Amino acid sequence: MLKRYHGSLINVAALILFSLMVYRCARADEPFLSRLGATASTPLYTTNTDEPFLSRLGATASTPLYTTNTDEPFLSRLNAKASTPLYTTYAAAMERSEFTLDEGYHFLFYDSTRGADFVTDNAGMWSVGFRKGTRFVYDVRSMTRPPVITVSYADMVKYHYDPFPDVRVDATFLVQSSHCAIHDLTITNTGTQRLTLDVIPFLQSSGRPFSDVTPLPEKIAVAFQHEELPDGWVLDHKVPYVDKVRDLLVFSIVPDRIASFRSYRWGSVEIPQEVDLHHPPVFVLWGSITHPDKQRCVHRESPVRMAVMLNGDPKRLLIENAPRWGSADPNIRAYGYYSIELGNFGKVSAGDSVQVMVACGETGEVGVVRGTVSDTAVSHDKRVDLSLSASALPAPPAGVKRDIWGNGTELRLYWKNAGAGAKYNVYRRDYGVSGVYECLASGTTQTFYTDKNIPDEKIYGYVVTAVDERGRMSIPSAEVNNIEGSDFLTDVKYPGQVRGNAKDLARVISAWKTLAIEPGATEHVRMVRAVYRPGQNRDSVLARATALLREDLLVYQRANELLYGRIPQMRFSSPEAEHLYWSAFSLMRQVMLPPEGKCGYNYYVFSREPQWGWGHGGQVFHESLTMLAYAMMDPVSAMHSQRVYRERQYKDGYINYRTGPYLDETIPHKNQLTTSAPWYAWQNWEVYLMTRDRAFLEEMYESSARFYRYYTQHRDSDGDGLCEWGGEAVLESVRDARVAIWDEVGWPAEFEALDANAMLVMEAKALAQMARELGRGGEASDWQKDAETRTKRINEVFWDEEHGFYFQADRKDNDFTYAKPDDLKREEMIGFLPLWAGIADSVRAARLVSKLTDPAKFWRRYGVPSLAADDSYYNPKGYWNGPVWVEWMYLIERGLLAYGYRAEARELVNRVSAGMIEQLKKDHNLWEFYSPDEAWAGYHKTYIWAGIIVRMMRDVAE
Repeated sequence: MLKRYHGSLINVAALILFSLMVYRCARADEPFLSRLGATASTPLYTTNTDEPFLSRLGATASTPLYTTNTDEPFLSRLNAKASTPLYTTYAAAMERSEFTLDEGYHFLFYDSTRGADFVTDNAGMWSVGFRKGTRFVYDVRSMTRPPVITVSYADMVKYHYDPFPDVRVDATFLVQSSHCAIHDLTITNTGTQRLTLDVIPFLQSSGRPFSDVTPLPEKIAVAFQHEELPDGWVLDHKVPYVDKVRDLLVFSIVPDRIASFRSYRWGSVEIPQEVDLHHPPVFVLWGSITHPDKQRCVHRESPVRMAVMLNGDPKRLLIENAPRWGSADPNIRAYGYYSIELGNFGKVSAGDSVQVMVACGETGEVGVVRGTVSDTAVSHDKRVDLSLSASALPAPPAGVKRDIWGNGTELRLYWKNAGAGAKYNVYRRDYGVSGVYECLASGTTQTFYTDKNIPDEKIYGYVVTAVDERGRMSIPSAEVNNIEGSDFLTDVKYPGQVRGNAKDLARVISAWKTLAIEPGATEHVRMVRAVYRPGQNRDSVLARATALLREDLLVYQRANELLYGRIPQMRFSSPEAEHLYWSAFSLMRQVMLPPEGKCGYNYYVFSREPQWGWGHGGQVFHESLTMLAYAMMDPVSAMHSQRVYRERQYKDGYINYRTGPYLDETIPHKNQLTTSAPWYAWQNWEVYLMTRDRAFLEEMYESSARFYRYYTQHRDSDGDGLCEWGGEAVLESVRDARVAIWDEVGWPAEFEALDANAMLVMEAKALAQMARELGRGGEASDWQKDAETRTKRINEVFWDEEHGFYFQADRKDNDFTYAKPDDLKREEMIGFLPLWAGIADSVRAARLVSKLTDPAKFWRRYGVPSLAADDSYYNPKGYWNGPVWVEWMYLIERGLLAYGYRAEARELVNRVSAGMIEQLKKDHNLWEFYSPDEAWAGYHKTYIWAGIIVRMMRDVAE
């Protein structure tokens, strides 16, 4: 133990002395140990994780600090460049966070076409540009030296770059709380001549625009508003949200000018999709969009365009920007789905026909699907999936532009010729009246059109379609409109010569400061962005934000160094592996939130930036496997996260499918409540092994035993000693989409569940170990007997000697046939769970490992796929039919280690790590799952359970 602390008793003495000093500096009205949240058996180093040690110190940069490593911590001595596999998303520390109004930021320093931007999901990008003479530098490729990160923790990053040869910028970005972020710049003249430099910080929005932009020159600030619209999941589950967020941007020095613009560069002003959450939907047609290879259309940079006709009438169109009623979801969603509110057409009746045409901007492929309106008194939506293919339709008109004449009363559209014989239809939408585009001109051969006598108050949008000689119509062009714009880049080039006072529909809010810096001298600029709820007092928020202009940021770094100093040090196979290791801890720490709402303890969300619906709803057992890694960093809050389940547990032992501060999701189905996959007792035992907190063990043993009894009593419908998935079984099984058996054979409750029963064996074993540790020998024997009985049944029912593999079994007769002979013999990842659960004997284990290490099936470049690669349903970029799910890799690794296959376990960890590293190099993020065959990840980012990789790395290193 002391060797890990470099054997220095002097350091230990220094820590004790420092602790005494801290005690005197801490709040005198509350004893130090009362703030720890520690039990008698809790080691002193696990101080109150609801408020980090240093946040209570009032420490300064000169305060001596102790860490477990006498060398400078790894994350404080980085030299990370664009290709370094470092996680660069930042969110506030747990104790300064909240659920309903929370801004996190992703540092987009690695895209050479963009600036060193801090990007949010809905609140815009925070950028800084520099102008020297007539040259403006913003994007990374224009810089003399690109950004290099030197310090990176869950809530902060330090970096430096040179926009010009004689200018160095040293920057710190801190997400100080859910409501405030600080951007601190020190600008140094490294040349030999006096330097005049324009510093231009700006916020830009590529999503919904800023509104109510109001400069506050007397406060050295600007106020504005942005929208954070809830998705359908949030609305359906009645989870609280703040949709109209008030903002303040405060400066440490007085800007020469504050301006706002309707676009970043010259062009048409984009009008956001109208959303009315209080208008009930009439009828929504929706479905997935897939390419010929069956992969969903999820391109993030290329627009997907859509055209919808009702009853075959080409005179009236809806496109992708049509208004939504009762939902804030966009009509083209990021994960490959479309939707359209047909109520925009006006009257919609049962039997009306609908044609939807969608074009992928990335591939040019087009899909056309037809549907029929159902009885709107019974249903308000209908799913019709759409498949893309090589297009036989004409291309839409390119280069559609407009000129406005006559003080806005006349608009002239013009576009490029689409080819010989092409004709054109011109459509116009009156934004104040309808979401429908009405045809103004049909079959014109001209490549221009003039709309005259436009009323002053009207906002019109225009699209053009091409029609070929066979009468086939293209997808509409991108929209242009009659809103006069002003753009940021023109203002940079010709300062003050364009309108810079856009109050609404603003895409850019900027400040401008001219600095004169002598050789070797520096100038300091700090900005604070604060967000708050409508109705909150702006002056009080402004006062808090202004106070942060003087905050000592080094204190936050030292607090992080102390927190991360708890994490076990280890040797790594490569510098890249070391970056992955520490990055994963930042992710896990980042998704932890303090007690709020129904949660009396800290809890986690799957992802904080971006905040996608169900990912922000609360905890689920299968995500809580991550606590077996997170406890290496903060054992107290790992235990507290598990306690969240216990405090909400029903008297009969049931625990919600999802448990959050504002959610108890039970999902009733056929007289059963849906719960989570049974991983509860095992998680609690494993967390105990890391914390040795006996109070935790005692309380969680009772809770775990009640849940186990509930599950085994309510999930064995035929009383044969084997359980099936229950409730909404697809969700309860964890594998909630694209499962070969679920999709091509039958509903999961129809089968004896191999995976559920393997988990229950480990639950019973964990309960036996917990009981034994607590001195309850009789109970331990009963639990052990339960595990042995279920193990015997699993080997009798699920093992197939011919294939040397475990399969699901038909519930009725326990064979491998449900509808067709042997249709349950699908080689899925769950067939290896008997290794993790210790169910297989050594002979069966050897056969499983042989199949596992077969490159044609499971031993793929970046890990073990969820379905064998030689299965016809295999898709490495699908969902549960191919990709690598990191937490399940942990279970397989544990199984390999348990049976002595250490080399294979290490190789598995190396493969999974390699895939994660390659993705980190590309987008500096950690994802829900990864392709086993190439460097690719999807579908959700900043995903908690990627963090389990640190436990895997640790296990094979020991």
